[in-house]
Amino acid sequence: MRKLHSLALGSVVALGLIGAAHAADSTVTGAWKLTVGSADAPCTLNFADDGNVTNSGDCSNGGDAVGHWKAVGSRLQLLSNNDSLVAYLSPKGDTYQGKRVADGRVVALAR
Repeated sequence: MRKLHSLALGSVVALGLIGAAHAADSTVTGAWKLTVGSADAPCTLNFADDGNVTNSGDCSNGGDAVGHWKAVGSRLQLLSNNDSLVAYLSPKGDTYQGKRVADGRVVALAR
């Protein structure tokens, strides 16, 4: 009886974690303001469910190099259209912050 109880509890926990991971990904989708460096004006990126990223056309600070996104745990990878790493971001409250691979400039995403 204990084995069955443990198995059932383990299954519930696993399904809960899978659901939480999926919910975290869905909160990433939608429009984000991307800022590169401290003096650059932000541009708008739209994160789709399928991992694609489109920009609003006003990205003059390198945001147009982002073509895809991928969640890795709680962190985000911003990838170019040819899937090379553009930036790796960590959650900071309601934003994501990190550094751009090419030049080490600070990158931030905010709603």
